[in-house]
Amino acid sequence: MRFQLGIQILLILVAIAIAFGVIKPKLAEINNTQNEVAAYKSALNNIGKYNQRLQTLINQLNSMSTSDRAALYRYLPEEVDVVSVSRDITNIIERNRLLVLDITFDSPVPVTSLSQGSIENAVYNPDGTLDTVASGVTGEISEIETGVYSQKFKVDAVGTYDQMKAMLADFERNNYPLRLTEFTFTLENRSSGLIQYSFVLETYALPSSNL
Repeated sequence: MRFQLGIQILLILVAIAIAFGVIKPKLAEINNTQNEVAAYKSALNNIGKYNQRLQTLINQLNSMSTSDRAALYRYLPEEVDVVSVSRDITNIIERNRLLVLDITFDSPVPVTSLSQGSIENAVYNPDGTLDTVASGVTGEISEIETGVYSQKFKVDAVGTYDQMKAMLADFERNNYPLRLTEFTFTLENRSSGLIQYSFVLETYALPSSNL
């Protein structure tokens, strides 16, 4: 009797060992396979939608004239050519008879946009972060990367007030964005009317990998 009881206990232990050592891992493997199959089926179902969207974008690109396409790539290039932009900035400044003292540029940084929540009137802190109290923020605000990168150029120049106004007007008329984000000035010589201006211009790029 004791021998039979011992055999039964041994069989139970063997069954438990098989369940945990073989059956359970196998069930987990089957479950993972089922999840992969479901994901594969979902991807197959979306192929038509993605292909249709791709074809729509291709049709839009093909419908653009060569000049329009060149203008678009110039307005929002895949990468900012810092040498070319620095030269354009210098040409605009000198065309308005100001003296360029220095031009430097920062590394490109991703542009983000705010989503969710509600903002009555966006107010930003000096460091560029959103002032949630002054902005009247309600709900949760999060930042989403847009895929666009910004490149900032710090410029120092000397000229008169009228020359500065004409220069800023030319920046606004440029055939790609040169957005003025910071501006300070110091009176160099009261009798001559010369003023030293320090300002930051920002332009943008959209890498093809982010399309």
